[in-house]
Amino acid sequence: MDNHRTSQDLCNDIIVTVTILGGCATFFVMAPWKPRLASRSGPRYLAIADALADDVASQRLKPGDRLPTHRELADTLGVTVGTVSRAYAVAIERGLVNGEVGRGSFVRAAAEVPAPAAAVEFRDPSDRSVIDLGLSFLRVPEHDHRIALALQSLAATPDLASLFDEYKPQSGLLRHRESAVRWIARSGLSTTRERVLVCAGAQHALTVAVLGLSRPGDTIVADEVTYPAMIALARALGRNMRAIELDDDGMVPEALDEACRAPRARIIYCMPSLQNPTARVMSSARRERIAEVAARHNVAVIEDDVYGFLAEPALPAVSALVPELGHLVCACTKSVAPGLRVGFLAVPPGAAARFHEPLWATAVMAAPPMVEVASRWIEDGTAELMASARRDEARIRQTIARRILGDAARGGDAGAFHLWLPLPAGRTSAGFVAAAAQRCVAVIPGEAFAVGELRRNAVRISLGPPRDHDELSRGLRVIADLLAGLDAAGVV
Repeated sequence: MDNHRTSQDLCNDIIVTVTILGGCATFFVMAPWKPRLASRSGPRYLAIADALADDVASQRLKPGDRLPTHRELADTLGVTVGTVSRAYAVAIERGLVNGEVGRGSFVRAAAEVPAPAAAVEFRDPSDRSVIDLGLSFLRVPEHDHRIALALQSLAATPDLASLFDEYKPQSGLLRHRESAVRWIARSGLSTTRERVLVCAGAQHALTVAVLGLSRPGDTIVADEVTYPAMIALARALGRNMRAIELDDDGMVPEALDEACRAPRARIIYCMPSLQNPTARVMSSARRERIAEVAARHNVAVIEDDVYGFLAEPALPAVSALVPELGHLVCACTKSVAPGLRVGFLAVPPGAAARFHEPLWATAVMAAPPMVEVASRWIEDGTAELMASARRDEARIRQTIARRILGDAARGGDAGAFHLWLPLPAGRTSAGFVAAAAQRCVAVIPGEAFAVGELRRNAVRISLGPPRDHDELSRGLRVIADLLAGLDAAGVV
């Protein structure tokens, strides 16, 4: 018997006496797990999940222990099955429990608990030893001369020094915000300069939005696989994330509605156009339903539209459908140049002031010379020319990918920079990534994008980093060979 078990634990045991060959033997059989909830306040599903976490930490529950079924525990506690399901979902997101279809839920071994996803590696572009199919960006070399022209024009500006030796308003100069309004309009949102903040790239805009809309311990509701930097941001800022099921049309409204009922659900983070990593585009009807759910629960929306410029035809922004709650992020990094770290955050009417402090605390202001370049390019049409060139090149590269990879490449939009590649059952993302690396090709494992449990092993393939179509084709042939090996003999 475990000497560390308490008298309360023993009272929960079932004593079984068995007659064996005329004698008797007594066994202690552990009763089904029952969480201790008497001293816990707050929502019952969180109390159950917290009790489970405490019992794992104290080793009252051990790796491999089978938990009661949802129905069994609901009947024991006098709660609904939905309450238990939500509690188990939280435990799975925390890495405490494995749910196995047809078998039940089991406590995970410590070694099985996933570590935080490693940061996506940014490689030195001069290193040509690896074909990078990992990072999601696209260079268009024929526009490189425009960068030199912009810098020459900037150098000739009479008051150039003012861009370097003065502090500017945290939200940006008026003329820069006017340019931002024009760029944001391409995302399907009509706004005003009073509602725009100029940020140091889209990631900075996301940070400002999260800080302005939530507090530590609040929950960000997001697609079950989503932008890894948002996952890292939530972790760094002490925000929880809850995974919402995806279907072919994007975020499932019914699952979102359920998640928004949680007491501290503060933000819906979504990427309706060419979602990262799946490259799906949410239909107009689905956008309306997502907006309806947000309005019903009064939950703020952060809409990440960095890939929206690739969508054809353009669709209305979710933020336009729920203007009192919508916060739209767009930028120049994906569409114009990765090194042009300028992003824009469009907020609801009258809400800009609440984001000034987060912007000031995280960057003071976006670098004025860089914003000046972006503003000039937006105003003279250069930014649109460069974005259009990326749209055209992305479709050419998608055509190459679909020719080499066949049906495996057809899950997302034909204008995306990237592909989401589900793997055959029983094969791991880590194994596929390692096998690709052995062949000098870099891809990103699906776990880097997973908010909770990754439902199916997958990898993301980015089409933009290779310098030319030949290099891209060579990398994709490696991926095709690995897939063929997986299908045929499980060599990975």
